[in-house]
Amino acid sequence: MHTRRLAGSAVALLIAACSGGDSTSPGTPVLTSILLVAPAATVSVGGTIQMRADPKDQKGNPIAVAVSWTSSSGVVATISANGLVTAVAPGTTSISATAGGVSATPLTVTVIATGGGYPLTSEVFMPGNVFSPFVTDIARTGVVTFIFPPDPHNVIWVTAPGVPADIDILASTTRTRQFNTVGTFTYNCLVHPGMTGIVIVH
Repeated sequence: MHTRRLAGSAVALLIAACSGGDSTSPGTPVLTSILLVAPAATVSVGGTIQMRADPKDQKGNPIAVAVSWTSSSGVVATISANGLVTAVAPGTTSISATAGGVSATPLTVTVIATGGGYPLTSEVFMPGNVFSPFVTDIARTGVVTFIFPPDPHNVIWVTAPGVPADIDILASTTRTRQFNTVGTFTYNCLVHPGMTGIVIVH
């Protein structure tokens, strides 16, 4: 009788030991992949690209984990802790992210020189009922600041690929528009017919 009880107890202990050896439930999310997403692969010197990392679990569902970003060439472009790439000098660099021993497939970012020495920033004034300067030259990814006087004006663009958003009627304030597409962009103030300007992106 004693022998049977001991044997039964040994079997029970063995079963308990086996069942307790794996502390991870089959349904527990485990990081298995990281997908990188970027709005562009090319940027001019001084420009930025906001990268995004999408970590996934073993079922392909999003999983909340913090990632660490790296740039293979910091002299070409740097990347911040939140995934913002800042272009430093012409060339290429590989951007990647890692978390928990899992690495994303790197994305290549190409940094180009600003077009022909054209500036990355410019201003347009509105003295009277004219845009000054009438023609604004700017490098791709550059920003134009429109400076509105007390007299109300608007900035309405002629439809074209890459054209920025219109600016509604404003006075005594400023608004900026970024240009990411090479081309010639014409705009008008509809409040004052004949008031026209041009932005040429190089």
